[in-house]
Amino acid sequence: MTTTAVQAPWAMRLVTDRLPVGAPSYVSVVLDAASQTAVYTDATGQVVEMGKHGTSKTTGTASVSGGGDGQKPQPQTQDDNTTDYESD
Repeated sequence: MTTTAVQAPWAMRLVTDRLPVGAPSYVSVVLDAASQTAVYTDATGQVVEMGKHGTSKTTGTASVSGGGDGQKPQPQTQDDNTTDYESD
């Protein structure tokens, strides 16, 4: 009797972790009622700074699309938005 090992689907075998996986630097998270922000604490109860988060900027993109055959291109018009994330 032959057995075969079960493999993940082909595309899933190509996926890799984007960031190193490790234990979090905090033990608990509570909501500060006054500031309505999360407060992260370590095993000794000390507050852990979680760092800054990125800021998103939304910008419009424009394209030129032509009319029918033999017609000149139409003027640029904003037809889409792109969100870009930057570090603070």
